[in-house]
Amino acid sequence: MPRTVTRGYITVVPTSSSALIKELQDQPFRVILIEGDLTQSYRHLGFNKSGNMKSMLDSGKLPGDSAEELWTKSVLQVLVQFDVNLVLAQGSVSEHLTEKCMHSKRLVMGSVSGHVLQAFAEATRAVPVAYVTQVNEDCVGSGVSVTFWTSPHDTNRNNRMAILLKTEGLNLVTAVLTCPVSAQMETKEDRFWSCVHRLYHALKEEKVFLGGGAVEFLCLSHLQILAEQSISKENHACSGWLPDSSSWMASSLSVYRPTVLKCLASGWHEYLSAVMSNTATHPSSVEASTFIQHHVQNATNSGSPSSYILSKYSQLSGGVFHSGVSDNLELVPRVYDTVTPKTEAWRRALDLVLLVLQTDSEIITGLAHTQINLQDGVLFL
Repeated sequence: MPRTVTRGYITVVPTSSSALIKELQDQPFRVILIEGDLTQSYRHLGFNKSGNMKSMLDSGKLPGDSAEELWTKSVLQVLVQFDVNLVLAQGSVSEHLTEKCMHSKRLVMGSVSGHVLQAFAEATRAVPVAYVTQVNEDCVGSGVSVTFWTSPHDTNRNNRMAILLKTEGLNLVTAVLTCPVSAQMETKEDRFWSCVHRLYHALKEEKVFLGGGAVEFLCLSHLQILAEQSISKENHACSGWLPDSSSWMASSLSVYRPTVLKCLASGWHEYLSAVMSNTATHPSSVEASTFIQHHVQNATNSGSPSSYILSKYSQLSGGVFHSGVSDNLELVPRVYDTVTPKTEAWRRALDLVLLVLQTDSEIITGLAHTQINLQDGVLFL
Protein backbone atom coordinates (compact mmCIF):
# COMPACT_ATOMS: atom_id res chain seq x y z
CA MET A 1 0.00 0.00 0.00
CA PRO A 2 1.58 3.35 -1.03
CA ARG A 3 1.95 5.70 1.92
CA THR A 4 3.74 8.97 2.65
CA VAL A 5 4.50 10.63 5.99
CA THR A 6 5.05 14.39 6.13
CA ARG A 7 5.48 16.89 8.94
CA GLY A 8 2.56 19.33 9.03
CA TYR A 9 -1.13 19.12 8.19
CA ILE A 10 -2.07 17.80 4.76
CA THR A 11 -5.65 18.20 3.57
CA VAL A 12 -7.58 18.60 0.33
CA VAL A 13 -9.33 21.67 -1.04
CA PRO A 14 -11.29 22.33 -4.25
CA THR A 15 -9.17 23.01 -7.31
CA SER A 16 -10.94 26.36 -7.58
CA SER A 17 -8.74 27.49 -4.68
CA SER A 18 -5.52 26.92 -6.62
CA ALA A 19 -5.11 30.59 -7.55
CA LEU A 20 -5.55 31.66 -3.93
CA ILE A 21 -3.12 29.00 -2.66
CA LYS A 22 -0.55 30.09 -5.23
CA GLU A 23 -0.83 33.69 -4.11
CA LEU A 24 -0.58 32.83 -0.39
CA GLN A 25 2.09 30.18 -0.88
CA ASP A 26 4.99 30.21 1.63
CA GLN A 27 3.85 33.50 3.17
CA PRO A 28 3.31 33.56 6.96
CA PHE A 29 -0.20 34.67 7.86
CA ARG A 30 -2.55 34.85 10.84
CA VAL A 31 -5.10 32.21 11.78
CA ILE A 32 -8.18 31.78 13.96
CA LEU A 33 -9.58 28.45 15.19
CA ILE A 34 -13.30 27.70 15.43
CA GLU A 35 -14.47 24.84 17.69
CA GLY A 36 -17.79 24.31 15.93
CA ASP A 37 -19.59 25.03 12.67
CA LEU A 38 -18.90 28.28 10.88
CA THR A 39 -22.45 28.90 9.73
CA GLN A 40 -25.08 31.55 10.41
CA SER A 41 -27.45 29.10 12.13
CA TYR A 42 -24.87 27.39 14.35
CA ARG A 43 -25.37 27.46 18.12
CA HIS A 44 -22.98 25.83 20.56
CA LEU A 45 -23.90 22.64 22.43
CA GLY A 46 -26.12 23.50 25.38
CA PHE A 47 -27.43 26.75 23.88
CA ASN A 48 -30.91 27.47 25.20
CA LYS A 49 -32.87 30.00 23.21
CA SER A 50 -35.32 32.03 25.26
CA GLY A 51 -38.92 31.68 24.13
CA ASN A 52 -39.70 35.31 25.00
CA MET A 53 -37.09 36.79 22.66
CA LYS A 54 -37.12 37.08 18.90
CA SER A 55 -34.28 38.64 16.95
CA MET A 56 -34.66 40.51 13.71
CA LEU A 57 -32.22 38.15 11.97
CA ASP A 58 -34.39 35.15 12.81
CA SER A 59 -37.62 36.74 11.54
CA GLY A 60 -36.57 36.64 7.89
CA LYS A 61 -38.43 39.89 7.20
CA LEU A 62 -35.47 42.21 6.80
CA PRO A 63 -35.57 44.28 3.63
CA GLY A 64 -32.62 44.06 1.27
CA ASP A 65 -29.84 41.74 2.46
CA SER A 66 -30.75 38.34 3.89
CA ALA A 67 -29.70 37.10 7.34
CA GLU A 68 -27.03 34.91 5.72
CA GLU A 69 -25.59 37.89 3.85
CA LEU A 70 -25.52 40.09 6.94
CA TRP A 71 -23.82 37.36 8.96
CA THR A 72 -21.24 36.85 6.20
CA LYS A 73 -20.45 40.58 6.16
CA SER A 74 -19.99 40.60 9.93
CA VAL A 75 -17.56 37.65 9.73
CA LEU A 76 -15.57 39.33 6.98
CA GLN A 77 -15.35 42.49 9.07
CA VAL A 78 -13.80 40.51 11.91
CA LEU A 79 -11.29 38.84 9.56
CA VAL A 80 -10.32 42.19 8.08
CA GLN A 81 -10.08 43.84 11.49
CA PHE A 82 -7.58 41.28 12.79
CA ASP A 83 -5.85 40.69 9.43
CA VAL A 84 -6.70 36.97 9.35
CA ASN A 85 -6.04 34.98 6.16
CA LEU A 86 -6.77 31.46 7.43
CA VAL A 87 -9.75 30.05 9.32
CA LEU A 88 -9.80 26.46 10.55
CA ALA A 89 -13.18 25.18 11.73
CA GLN A 90 -13.87 21.86 13.41
CA GLY A 91 -17.35 21.62 11.90
CA SER A 92 -18.94 22.54 8.59
CA VAL A 93 -18.44 25.91 6.88
CA SER A 94 -20.90 28.10 5.01
CA GLU A 95 -20.29 27.79 1.27
CA HIS A 96 -21.33 31.40 0.80
CA LEU A 97 -18.75 32.55 3.36
CA THR A 98 -16.05 30.40 1.77
CA GLU A 99 -16.69 31.97 -1.61
CA LYS A 100 -16.66 35.52 -0.22
CA CYS A 101 -13.44 34.87 1.69
CA MET A 102 -11.80 33.46 -1.42
CA HIS A 103 -12.51 36.70 -3.28
CA SER A 104 -10.86 38.65 -0.45
CA LYS A 105 -7.81 36.33 -0.49
CA ARG A 106 -8.71 34.40 2.67
CA LEU A 107 -8.77 30.64 3.07
CA VAL A 108 -11.51 28.97 5.12
CA MET A 109 -11.34 25.24 5.85
CA GLY A 110 -13.87 23.04 7.66
CA SER A 111 -14.04 19.49 9.06
CA VAL A 112 -10.68 19.88 10.81
CA SER A 113 -10.04 17.35 13.57
CA GLY A 114 -9.99 18.57 17.14
CA HIS A 115 -6.48 17.16 17.59
CA VAL A 116 -5.31 19.24 14.63
CA LEU A 117 -6.88 22.38 16.10
CA GLN A 118 -5.16 21.69 19.40
CA ALA A 119 -1.79 21.23 17.67
CA PHE A 120 -2.16 24.55 15.81
CA ALA A 121 -3.31 26.26 19.02
CA GLU A 122 -0.16 25.14 20.84
CA ALA A 123 2.16 26.08 17.97
CA THR A 124 0.63 29.46 17.04
CA ARG A 125 -0.68 30.45 20.51
CA ALA A 126 -4.16 30.86 19.04
CA VAL A 127 -7.16 30.39 21.33
CA PRO A 128 -10.03 28.33 19.86
CA VAL A 129 -13.44 30.02 20.06
CA ALA A 130 -17.02 28.91 19.40
CA TYR A 131 -18.08 31.99 17.39
CA VAL A 132 -16.25 34.50 15.23
CA THR A 133 -17.74 37.30 17.30
CA GLN A 134 -15.64 36.09 20.25
CA VAL A 135 -12.38 36.70 18.43
CA ASN A 136 -9.99 39.27 19.86
CA GLU A 137 -6.30 39.94 19.41
CA ASP A 138 -5.33 37.31 21.99
CA CYS A 139 -7.24 34.61 20.09
CA VAL A 140 -5.38 35.08 16.80
CA GLY A 141 -2.38 32.90 15.97
CA SER A 142 0.41 33.68 13.53
CA GLY A 143 3.21 32.13 11.51
CA VAL A 144 1.20 29.61 9.47
CA SER A 145 2.14 29.00 5.84
CA VAL A 146 0.48 27.05 3.06
CA THR A 147 1.90 25.33 0.01
CA PHE A 148 0.90 22.77 -2.56
CA TRP A 149 1.66 19.20 -1.58
CA THR A 150 2.74 16.71 -4.19
CA SER A 151 3.29 13.00 -3.85
CA PRO A 152 4.58 10.19 -6.09
CA HIS A 153 1.02 8.89 -6.21
CA ASP A 154 -1.95 10.56 -7.81
CA THR A 155 -3.93 12.17 -4.97
CA ASN A 156 -5.53 15.05 -6.89
CA ARG A 157 -8.81 13.60 -8.00
CA ASN A 158 -12.48 14.59 -8.11
CA ASN A 159 -11.62 18.27 -8.65
CA ARG A 160 -9.68 18.40 -5.39
CA MET A 161 -6.02 19.00 -4.65
CA ALA A 162 -3.77 18.49 -1.65
CA ILE A 163 -2.18 21.32 0.31
CA LEU A 164 0.21 21.42 3.26
CA LEU A 165 -0.18 23.74 6.27
CA LYS A 166 2.79 24.11 8.55
CA THR A 167 4.25 26.38 11.18
CA GLU A 168 7.26 26.40 13.44
CA GLY A 169 6.87 24.11 16.43
CA LEU A 170 3.85 22.28 15.02
CA ASN A 171 3.73 18.86 16.71
CA LEU A 172 1.80 17.19 13.91
CA VAL A 173 2.59 14.53 11.32
CA THR A 174 0.28 13.53 8.48
CA ALA A 175 0.31 10.08 6.91
CA VAL A 176 -1.24 9.84 3.45
CA LEU A 177 -2.56 6.41 2.45
CA THR A 178 -3.44 5.64 -1.15
CA CYS A 179 -4.94 2.56 -2.73
CA PRO A 180 -6.15 1.87 -6.29
CA VAL A 181 -9.21 0.05 -4.92
CA SER A 182 -11.40 2.31 -2.80
CA ALA A 183 -13.16 -0.65 -1.17
CA GLN A 184 -9.87 -1.69 0.48
CA MET A 185 -9.14 1.70 2.04
CA GLU A 186 -11.02 1.01 5.27
CA THR A 187 -9.07 -2.20 5.87
CA LYS A 188 -5.79 -0.46 5.02
CA GLU A 189 -6.61 2.36 7.42
CA ASP A 190 -7.45 -0.07 10.23
CA ARG A 191 -4.12 -1.82 9.76
CA PHE A 192 -2.31 1.50 9.76
CA TRP A 193 -3.90 2.64 13.02
CA SER A 194 -3.22 -0.74 14.59
CA CYS A 195 0.46 -0.31 13.75
CA VAL A 196 0.48 3.27 15.06
CA HIS A 197 -1.09 2.23 18.37
CA ARG A 198 1.45 -0.56 18.81
CA LEU A 199 4.27 1.91 18.14
CA TYR A 200 2.76 4.39 20.59
CA HIS A 201 2.57 1.83 23.39
CA ALA A 202 6.10 0.62 22.64
CA LEU A 203 7.44 4.17 22.96
CA LYS A 204 5.38 4.75 26.10
CA GLU A 205 6.63 1.56 27.77
CA GLU A 206 10.20 2.13 26.52
CA LYS A 207 10.67 -1.61 26.07
CA VAL A 208 9.83 -4.23 23.45
CA PHE A 209 10.11 -7.95 22.88
CA LEU A 210 12.06 -9.40 19.99
CA GLY A 211 9.28 -10.55 17.69
CA GLY A 212 8.89 -13.07 14.92
CA GLY A 213 8.53 -15.98 17.34
CA ALA A 214 11.87 -15.37 19.05
CA VAL A 215 10.42 -14.79 22.52
CA GLU A 216 8.18 -17.85 22.25
CA PHE A 217 11.21 -19.90 21.21
CA LEU A 218 13.13 -18.59 24.23
CA CYS A 219 10.24 -19.57 26.52
CA LEU A 220 10.18 -23.05 25.00
CA SER A 221 13.92 -23.48 25.56
CA HIS A 222 13.71 -22.20 29.13
CA LEU A 223 10.78 -24.47 30.01
CA GLN A 224 12.58 -27.52 28.70
CA ILE A 225 15.65 -26.62 30.76
CA LEU A 226 13.49 -26.24 33.88
CA ALA A 227 11.76 -29.55 33.17
CA GLU A 228 15.09 -31.36 32.85
CA GLN A 229 16.37 -29.77 36.06
CA SER A 230 13.18 -30.79 37.90
CA ILE A 231 13.53 -34.39 36.72
CA SER A 232 17.14 -34.45 37.91
CA LYS A 233 16.18 -33.11 41.36
CA GLU A 234 13.31 -35.58 41.61
CA ASN A 235 15.61 -38.53 40.92
CA HIS A 236 17.95 -37.42 43.70
CA ALA A 237 15.46 -36.30 46.34
CA CYS A 238 12.34 -38.38 45.76
CA SER A 239 13.73 -41.86 45.22
CA GLY A 240 11.50 -44.39 47.01
CA TRP A 241 8.96 -41.70 47.92
CA LEU A 242 5.61 -42.79 49.29
CA PRO A 243 2.83 -40.30 49.97
CA ASP A 244 1.59 -39.70 53.49
CA SER A 245 -1.30 -37.68 54.82
CA SER A 246 0.83 -34.88 56.31
CA SER A 247 3.08 -33.99 53.37
CA TRP A 248 1.22 -35.36 50.36
CA MET A 249 0.59 -31.97 48.75
CA ALA A 250 4.12 -30.66 49.30
CA SER A 251 5.68 -33.85 47.99
CA SER A 252 3.38 -34.06 44.98
CA LEU A 253 4.57 -30.67 43.78
CA SER A 254 8.04 -32.02 43.09
CA VAL A 255 6.54 -35.11 41.44
CA TYR A 256 4.23 -33.33 39.03
CA ARG A 257 6.35 -30.23 38.43
CA PRO A 258 8.33 -31.82 35.54
CA THR A 259 5.08 -33.02 33.94
CA VAL A 260 3.50 -29.58 34.11
CA LEU A 261 6.61 -27.90 32.71
CA LYS A 262 6.75 -30.43 29.87
CA CYS A 263 3.11 -29.76 29.01
CA LEU A 264 3.70 -26.00 28.97
CA ALA A 265 6.73 -26.50 26.73
CA SER A 266 4.64 -28.75 24.48
CA GLY A 267 2.13 -25.90 24.13
CA TRP A 268 4.82 -23.48 22.95
CA HIS A 269 6.14 -26.17 20.62
CA GLU A 270 2.71 -26.68 19.03
CA TYR A 271 2.22 -22.91 18.70
CA LEU A 272 5.49 -22.43 16.81
CA SER A 273 4.74 -25.45 14.63
CA ALA A 274 1.35 -24.00 13.72
CA VAL A 275 2.95 -20.64 12.84
CA MET A 276 5.51 -22.33 10.61
CA SER A 277 2.84 -24.42 8.88
CA ASN A 278 0.46 -21.49 8.38
CA THR A 279 3.19 -19.27 6.91
CA ALA A 280 4.27 -22.06 4.54
CA THR A 281 7.88 -21.94 5.71
CA HIS A 282 7.66 -25.71 6.13
CA PRO A 283 5.39 -28.01 4.09
CA SER A 284 4.21 -30.11 7.04
CA SER A 285 3.83 -29.90 10.80
CA VAL A 286 6.17 -32.88 11.20
CA GLU A 287 9.03 -31.05 9.47
CA ALA A 288 8.26 -27.92 11.45
CA SER A 289 8.31 -29.85 14.72
CA THR A 290 11.61 -31.51 13.83
CA PHE A 291 13.13 -28.16 12.89
CA ILE A 292 12.02 -26.56 16.19
CA GLN A 293 13.33 -29.46 18.26
CA HIS A 294 16.67 -29.20 16.48
CA HIS A 295 17.06 -25.54 17.40
CA VAL A 296 15.81 -26.10 20.95
CA GLN A 297 18.44 -28.76 21.48
CA ASN A 298 21.13 -26.50 20.04
CA ALA A 299 19.99 -23.60 22.26
CA THR A 300 20.06 -25.83 25.34
CA ASN A 301 23.50 -27.20 24.52
CA SER A 302 24.86 -23.70 23.91
CA GLY A 303 24.39 -22.83 27.59
CA SER A 304 22.75 -19.49 26.75
CA PRO A 305 19.50 -19.79 24.78
CA SER A 306 19.08 -16.02 24.55
CA SER A 307 22.51 -15.58 22.94
CA TYR A 308 21.77 -18.44 20.56
CA ILE A 309 18.48 -16.83 19.49
CA LEU A 310 20.13 -13.46 18.87
CA SER A 311 22.88 -15.08 16.81
CA LYS A 312 20.32 -17.01 14.72
CA TYR A 313 17.78 -14.21 14.35
CA SER A 314 19.04 -13.48 10.84
CA GLN A 315 17.46 -16.81 9.85
CA LEU A 316 13.99 -15.64 10.82
CA SER A 317 11.57 -15.78 7.91
CA GLY A 318 7.82 -15.61 8.15
CA GLY A 319 7.98 -15.37 11.95
CA VAL A 320 10.06 -18.49 12.73
CA PHE A 321 13.58 -19.77 12.27
CA HIS A 322 14.30 -20.66 8.69
CA SER A 323 17.70 -21.82 7.46
CA GLY A 324 17.09 -20.70 3.88
CA VAL A 325 17.71 -17.03 4.66
CA SER A 326 21.08 -15.33 4.61
CA ASP A 327 23.10 -15.41 7.84
CA ASN A 328 23.90 -11.71 7.47
CA LEU A 329 22.03 -10.00 10.31
CA GLU A 330 22.33 -6.64 8.56
CA LEU A 331 20.07 -7.79 5.72
CA VAL A 332 17.17 -8.96 7.87
CA PRO A 333 14.98 -6.28 9.50
CA ARG A 334 14.14 -7.05 13.09
CA VAL A 335 10.52 -7.39 14.16
CA TYR A 336 9.43 -6.25 17.60
CA ASP A 337 6.31 -6.86 19.71
CA THR A 338 4.81 -4.68 22.42
CA VAL A 339 5.32 -6.05 25.92
CA THR A 340 2.02 -5.50 27.73
CA PRO A 341 -0.40 -7.11 25.21
CA LYS A 342 1.81 -10.18 24.86
CA THR A 343 2.39 -10.65 28.60
CA GLU A 344 -1.32 -10.15 29.27
CA ALA A 345 -2.15 -12.87 26.73
CA TRP A 346 0.34 -15.18 28.43
CA ARG A 347 -1.08 -14.33 31.86
CA ARG A 348 -4.63 -15.19 30.79
CA ALA A 349 -3.46 -18.48 29.31
CA LEU A 350 -1.49 -19.31 32.47
CA ASP A 351 -4.48 -18.43 34.65
CA LEU A 352 -6.51 -20.99 32.71
CA VAL A 353 -3.81 -23.62 33.21
CA LEU A 354 -3.66 -22.89 36.94
CA LEU A 355 -7.44 -23.12 37.18
CA VAL A 356 -7.40 -26.54 35.54
CA LEU A 357 -4.60 -27.69 37.85
CA GLN A 358 -6.43 -26.47 40.95
CA THR A 359 -9.62 -28.18 39.87
CA ASP A 360 -7.72 -31.42 39.25
CA SER A 361 -6.09 -31.13 42.67
CA GLU A 362 -9.41 -30.65 44.42
CA ILE A 363 -10.88 -33.72 42.76
CA ILE A 364 -7.90 -35.88 43.66
CA THR A 365 -7.32 -34.67 47.21
CA GLY A 366 -11.05 -34.65 47.95
CA LEU A 367 -11.12 -38.44 47.79
CA ALA A 368 -8.88 -38.73 50.84
CA HIS A 369 -11.25 -36.74 53.05
CA THR A 370 -14.61 -37.92 51.71
CA GLN A 371 -16.54 -40.93 52.87
CA ILE A 372 -16.94 -43.23 49.90
CA ASN A 373 -20.23 -45.13 49.79
CA LEU A 374 -20.79 -47.75 47.14
CA GLN A 375 -24.43 -48.71 46.81
CA ASP A 376 -25.82 -50.82 44.01
CA GLY A 377 -22.76 -50.11 41.88
CA VAL A 378 -23.09 -46.29 42.34
CA LEU A 379 -20.26 -44.28 43.87
CA PHE A 380 -21.36 -41.44 46.19
CA LEU A 381 -18.77 -38.82 47.13
